Order: sequence, then C-alpha cells, then structure tokens
Amino acid sequence: MNFKLKLMLLFVGLLSLQTFAQDTFTVTGTVSDSNNIPIPGATVLVQNTTRGTTTDFDGNFSIAVSQGEALQISYLGYATQTISIENQQSLNVVLQEDTNQLDEVVIVGYGTRKKVHLTGAVAQVVNEDLDQIAVARVDDALVGQIAGVNISATEGEAGSAPTIRIRGVGSLNGDSAPLVVVDGLPVDSDFLGNLDMNEVQSFDVLKDAASSAIYGSRGANGVILITTKQGKTGKTKFSYNGYTGFKEAKQSDAYYFSIAETAAAEQAATGGLSDRTRYKQLIGIDRDWQDVIFDGGKIESHSLSARGGSEDTKFSASLGYLHDEGVLLTDDYKRYNMRLKVDTNVGERVKLGANIAPSYSRRRRFDGSTHDILRQTPWLPVYHDANTIQYVDRNVYPDVQIGDYALQRHFDNYDLYGDGSALVDISNTSNTNPAAKVLERDRNDYKFKIAGSVYAQYEIAEGLSFRTVLSGDYQNTFRDRWQGVESNRNGASAASYNVSNENRFHVVSENYFTYDKVIGKHDISAIAGLSGEKWEWQGDSSAGTGYTSDLLKTLSAATVLTSIGSFKLDERFQSYFGRLNYAFDNKYLASFSYRRDGSSIFGVDKKFGDFPAASLGWRVSEENFLNNSSIISDLKLRVSYGYTGNKDIDTGSDVIDLYPSIPLLGTAVYNSQAAFVALNIQNPTLQWERLEEFNPGVDFGFFNGVVSGSVDYYERKSDKLLLYNPVSSTTGFSSALVNLGQVKNSGWELELRTRNVSTEKFRWSTTFLASMNENELTDFADANGQILNVDSKRAAEWINLVGNPISSYYGWVVDRDIPLEYLNNPYHPVGGEAQDVYVKDLNGDGLIDDDDKTILGDPYPELIWSLTNDFKFGNLDFSFLFQGSHGAEIRNMGDQYIFNHFNSAQDFDPAITPDQGFIKEKIFTDDIIQDASYIALRNVNLGYNFSKDITDKLGLSSFRLYVTGQNLMYLTADDYTGFNPESINDTSPTTYGYQRAGSPVFRTISIGTNIEF
Repeated sequence: MNFKLKLMLLFVGLLSLQTFAQDTFTVTGTVSDSNNIPIPGATVLVQNTTRGTTTDFDGNFSIAVSQGEALQISYLGYATQTISIENQQSLNVVLQEDTNQLDEVVIVGYGTRKKVHLTGAVAQVVNEDLDQIAVARVDDALVGQIAGVNISATEGEAGSAPTIRIRGVGSLNGDSAPLVVVDGLPVDSDFLGNLDMNEVQSFDVLKDAASSAIYGSRGANGVILITTKQGKTGKTKFSYNGYTGFKEAKQSDAYYFSIAETAAAEQAATGGLSDRTRYKQLIGIDRDWQDVIFDGGKIESHSLSARGGSEDTKFSASLGYLHDEGVLLTDDYKRYNMRLKVDTNVGERVKLGANIAPSYSRRRRFDGSTHDILRQTPWLPVYHDANTIQYVDRNVYPDVQIGDYALQRHFDNYDLYGDGSALVDISNTSNTNPAAKVLERDRNDYKFKIAGSVYAQYEIAEGLSFRTVLSGDYQNTFRDRWQGVESNRNGASAASYNVSNENRFHVVSENYFTYDKVIGKHDISAIAGLSGEKWEWQGDSSAGTGYTSDLLKTLSAATVLTSIGSFKLDERFQSYFGRLNYAFDNKYLASFSYRRDGSSIFGVDKKFGDFPAASLGWRVSEENFLNNSSIISDLKLRVSYGYTGNKDIDTGSDVIDLYPSIPLLGTAVYNSQAAFVALNIQNPTLQWERLEEFNPGVDFGFFNGVVSGSVDYYERKSDKLLLYNPVSSTTGFSSALVNLGQVKNSGWELELRTRNVSTEKFRWSTTFLASMNENELTDFADANGQILNVDSKRAAEWINLVGNPISSYYGWVVDRDIPLEYLNNPYHPVGGEAQDVYVKDLNGDGLIDDDDKTILGDPYPELIWSLTNDFKFGNLDFSFLFQGSHGAEIRNMGDQYIFNHFNSAQDFDPAITPDQGFIKEKIFTDDIIQDASYIALRNVNLGYNFSKDITDKLGLSSFRLYVTGQNLMYLTADDYTGFNPESINDTSPTTYGYQRAGSPVFRTISIGTNIEF
C-alpha cells in the first residue's frame, strides 16, 4: 500500500472518530419526587443497552449518551419515565408515585381497603415464592413472615397442623386459635391441610380487635384471611409448579447412648467392666434407635393451572398433588386437590361467580410416641440374625427364630462364662421391640372435603351494591387403626381394630350492602348486612378385639366388639354487622364497626353478644409541614380500640362444648344395670368470652421508602373467661363451667424493611420482624392458686396464680445431683440416670416440704423474631430467612422415659446416701424444665429465571429453576435434650408446656421449577 493511500485512510479514520466524539456527550441531572425531594438509588439506564448508573444520595447522576438515544429512569414505588435525548446537557427528572401502589389494597373482611387508609393492625403476605417452600400445609410456610404471629411445629407427622397463636393465649377453656377464612368462607384449621399453596394469592392477618371485630365472636384470637388466585383478562395462560425434596429428622445428641462410651466411662471410674457391660459388648450391636425410627423421606408437589378470560368472564382452574413421606417410620401423607373459580358480568349491573374446591387426603400416622420407643437400649437388634439368636434364653423362649423381632427379655439368663457361674440379666423392660410397636400397627385418616360458594352482586346505584353469598363445606373423615399381634408385649390378647366415620356439614348465608364513593376530598366506604350459619356433625365408631393373627384386619374377624357408638350434634349462628370507613383528603382516617352475634351454645338470655370497635389514623406525612421533608417520606399515626369474643369451648367433651347451658345426661352401667348420669351442671347465664384491646401504632417510611415499617403496642384483656370454678360437692361435681377470670396479653411488634441496594442489575432488600408478648393471669376467681397435673402417674405440677402467666411450672429447685458412688448400678441400663436429685431448702427451715416449692418458669416466649434478606442479580435470585424464639421453657417429661428415671434398680442406696430428706424425684423439680429457645435457618432459596431468548425458543412464557432448603440450621439451648423445643403436647392452657421428648424438626432440600406457557 503506497504512502498516499495510507495517509487517506488515516484521515478518514480520524474524521470518523471526531464525528463519533461529537455525537457522544455527557448528560448530568437530578432525580426527585413530586415534592422536590431527591431520590437516591434511582436507576438511570440507556434504553436497549447495558449502560447505566444510579443516583447518589442527593439524587444526582452523570451518564454518557449519544444523539437520539433515550434514558429510562426508574425507582421502586414510582412510575418509570423515559426521556429521549436531543442535545440536552442537563436534566431535572421528577418521578411520580406509582398509582398502582398508592391504590394497593388489603383484604379486611367483607371487602377491601386501601393500604394507606388502614387504621388497624393488619399484615399482608403475598405469595411471591411461598409456593416454593417444601411443606405439606400452607400455614407451615408462614413461619417468620408476620410479626406477632407465632407458628410452632408442635407435631412432626406429615400433614399435621402447627399451633398458631396471634398475640398470645387469652383463653383457659376456649379455643385460642385464630379464625381462618378462605375466600370469605370461615373454615376450621384442619382445612388448611387440604389447601394447595399454588392456589393462594395472599394472606391478610387481622391482628387487633378493631380489625377483627367485624367477625365478632370469632375474632378474639385474630383472623387469617386467605385469598385464592383468580382469572385474568386475556389469552389463557397455563402454568406448572413442582418440586421434589428430601427430608431428614434432626436427632438429639443428648438421647444418643453408646455402649462403647459407657464402657469407657465405667472402665475409667472403676478400673474394670461389669458382667453386664461385657455381655452387651459380646452381642456386638451398638445402634442409635433414632436412626431406625427417624427414617426420613421424600416430599413432592405438582400443580397445573389455567387462568384467563374475557372482559366479562374470567376463570381459574387448577389441579394439585402432594406426597409427603415425613421423617418418622410409617409416616405418610398424600393429597389430591382441584379448584374451579369463575366470575362473570351479566349486563352492566350484575356480577355472578362460583368457586368450588374438592380435595382428598390419606394420612398414615406414626402410631407411637418417640419417648416410649427411643427408651430402648442400644444393644437391642430389630430382628434376630444368626449371631443374636444364640443368646436367646431357650428355656423361656423356645420358639424364637431368625427373623423374629428381638425383645430385651430374650437376652436374660445368659451363661456369660459357659460354666454356670454368671447368669447375666441385661433387660430393663418387658416391652415389645420398639420397631414392632410402629411397624405392626396401621393407623390411617382418610378425608374428603369439598368447599364452595356462589354469589350474585347487583349494582343498585353508582357506588352502592348488594351482594348475596351462599357458601359452605362438607367433610367426611374415615379413620381406622389396626394394632397387630406383635405390636404389644401382650400379643394376641392386645390386638384390636378401631374404625370411625364422621360427616360434617357447614353452610353460610351472607347478605350485605356495600357503599364506596369518593366525593371531593371525602372517601367513604361502608357495609351493612346479616349472616346465618349452621353446622351439623354425625358419625359412628366401632372397636373389636380377640384377634389371633394379622391375616384378617376387619371388624367381622373380631371375636368381641368392645364398643359401638354414634352421635349427632348441631350448632346455629346468626349475625348482624356493619362497618364505616372514612378518609378525608387522604390525611385523616377513621373506621367504625359493630357486630352482634347469636349462638345456640349459650342460654336464652345470653345468646347474643355485642362487639363494637373503632380506630383512627393521621397521615402526618401528607401535612404541609412534612411535604418537603427529605427524610420522612411516610408517617402515619393510628390507634384502635375494640371488643371481640370467643364462643368456642374446649372441655374435652363435644356434647358439653355445644350444649353447656342445658342439663345433659349420659349413660353408664351400675351393678350391671343401665343408668343415666348427669354430665354437667346447667348454666343458662353462660355467655361469650370477651376480649378488649387497645392498640396504638406508627407506620413510617424514610428516604423515599428506602427504610419503612411499623411499630405497634397492644394491650388485650380477655375477661368473662369460660372456666371451671370449684362448687360444692353436694352437686355431684367438683367444679362448674362459668364466666369468671381475666387474662392480659401485652406487647410490642416491629416491622422494619430496607432497600439496601436498588440498581437495574442488582437489588438487595432486608426485612426484620420482632414481637414481644407478656402473658399474665389477672383474675382467676376461686380457682386462683390451683395446682394441676397432666398425668397422675407422672404428677409434675403446674400452678395458675394471679400475677403470673396462665400456665406456670411449679415445684422444687435442684441443688445438686446424687454422686455416682451412692447409686445402684450406675452404668446399667446404658444411658440411665437416677430418678432423684437433691433440692434446695428455699425457706431455710431445714426441711423439704411444699413451702419450698416455687414457680420454675413458663412456656411463653418473650421474643420472637425473623430476618429475611432478598438478593436479585440479573436473572439470578437468592433469599434466606432466619427465625428465632427466646425466653420460653418446656417441661420435658421425655427425660424421665429416655433416661430411665423409672428404674428403681438405678436409684440411690438408702444405706449409704447422706441427706436423704433433701432428695426429691426429678419430675417434681426444675431438672426437666428446659430452655425452649432456638435459632433456625428456616428458608433458603436460590433460583434462576431463563432469559426471553431461551423461553421463546422453548415456546414458553417463563421458565424458572430453583433450589430450596428448610431448617438447614436449627440451634437449641445447651440444656435442651429433646428433638424439637416447639413440640408441645396438646393438654390445656392451664397445663401448657408439657413435652415427652417431642416430634423431630426436619431438614428439607428440594429442587423445583415454575413454567408458564
């Protein structure tokens, strides 16, 4: 190439570079809101490119652009703005608040309300990724999602319901669970076991009395409103959501006993090994029974849905299947469900709709108890093999063969040295094999449910409409329980078969007017209506014994029918309700509600209860003196006061619970003659429990919503409690059901949300929730100071004393353990402990008696918190949730079983033990009162959304893969010995906190996908 040509090309290149340099220039600017407050962290992106930046703390930005390009400015909570570049050197961008977010509504019962107009304590959780949490029930996925709502996994079986408490326990013989309403239909908590999370749109929780008073006598414990997904206008969209996961039980290190470790301790302490220990080593088995009973399992879920419709008619249809194998031996849960939801406009004034949701579930139970099964010694095999069969005492058990279940007594009377000098016994129970207790039993629950509703709505005039709804549900539950010949140490004589069949009908009719109108600065919303409700229960049960084998598991094969029974019960409910919501200039807010409920449960003069409520709010941030604040972007003060009630009695007898105001008779047999007996003392003046609540709160937002949240204080008093009060024994009863007593719950709730980073490529947000609750018995009438126990054989005590929590542990305080040198057989059985302990003489009189007993703790947590972090980087997202509970204690009676506190052969030697007057059984002391605090990594989620290029090639609208984990970390207190500090036996509010080792917490790792097409 000659020099002239090279020079020409160089000139052209320089000219092109100069032209490009002239077309590319820097634009500076400021981004602010409509009040001229700078917005830090706003994204400024050159449209259709990857070039972008974010505004600094003062809302300033600088970016290189070319002529004809466009800038896209966005920020969460504001409408995105696009500006074409035509030689501008500087920009002053004003973002407007997103009207969709300003109009965001929450469900408040019989309607909705704008979130900014709320004056009560209402929390909302939208199902954005809850359906990716691998749990069998929708309520399990709410753990750590709402401040003030405590959800505890009290049972470990697949499909079992958790215990839900909103702002503490406020009833003694009533139900303390919240009311659950699904698409307007009140349901029992068991219904949530047949609801598919993929169907759920949102959860709205009414926590204070002013919010829940619209539900009157059922709002005392809060209300959980569940809204299912609806159809949308447009082309029908199909979606598939599914996951498969694997579950593993968290075991207890304290309950693991090793023969090797025990032998080493014995060798170190005594310089040798006893014959019993040598024999156990000879058998050659050193197993942890937790590995057998906690066998783990798989969980899988599949859901297919179709949603779409026209402007006039929208529909949503779904099918779902879930299979949860649980983590306990024989534990298994399967659910099949479907839902069809249709809404249509008939002309301009009439709307019609229908919603139907049938489901079927089968639940095979873990028919046993962890505390009983796991108290077996580690040397015991499950089945006899060629090695263990040689140790069987053939004089007593001549027919035992290889493959039979091994019993501890099989191994007694063993000639250890072969010369008859040492016949060794090593059993400490005559029970059957622990695996046989479970495997040779078959216990099942089969449930068919169908829930549905139809409605019609007519627009009478602009803003005024009338709505009528007929809804209800039907449930059939069939249960059977087979206890096989080898499931019990008594063999065939203990074999039995039980069956029961129960039908429940529930119908609700609601008719109400609604009025919604904006007149200038006045926003008015009102409802008024009435409803009627009816329940009917009927069922029968039978039981048989006398089986000689496991071949025929039917009632017809029984030689004796031990029981045959049937029942039929009903309840009626009638209500009148109204509510008025008012907002002036989006600043001054008010809400008033009233409900009058009548129930067939109570007497003629006390059937109806009245439940008014009121709340006020002031959006201070809308005032002129805060309009220009660069710090406070949202500030609302609110206060609420109201009454709710509780009609649900839980005495343990369904008949008494439904008809307590009238005299009831039952049947009995005396001297071989049938007779009638009184079941209760009638009380025609019995009435509703009443809850009174005061709740001031603050909602806040700083730096244009970068920091937002709320603080609530509440004080709720439950009075007119439905409780048993002592009466004269001349009545034939020791106590009668009356309205007496008062319980107070007070506490704080905090919600704090931050947008830490918000750019086009990377987002990071954090949510912190915390709640503190104090429970206090403030009046207990003549029952004050009563001392109770759950089990007379293991009579650990609770006390119900004014000034303390409802359920307080009572007993002696441990001073020290009894030294091993004073114990008989301290190394047999393996893992055994003395059942006694030295206690403290609290009053210093030199004696140990009831005057030395004191309150040892209570089962109520002082602080519950959760911390969630969400990250999004391009198409990749990651989130995790930590949750913790602190301050509660449990009475773990499982220690008595698993540490063999029953074993008198391992007790202290009365001939040599000093200070025996200061010794008491451990179950009556704080030895088994344990710290129930925990910190758990509840949820971890890692997901990837495939790009549009890939989904287009696959013919899909969207495609996501994710991996999740639940309870990957679960830390408990050092002194806690059980499997799950949340697992508490269902006793009563006055003896709450009782645990027998408990069901295990389980870890889950799953992989899943969301596909839309």
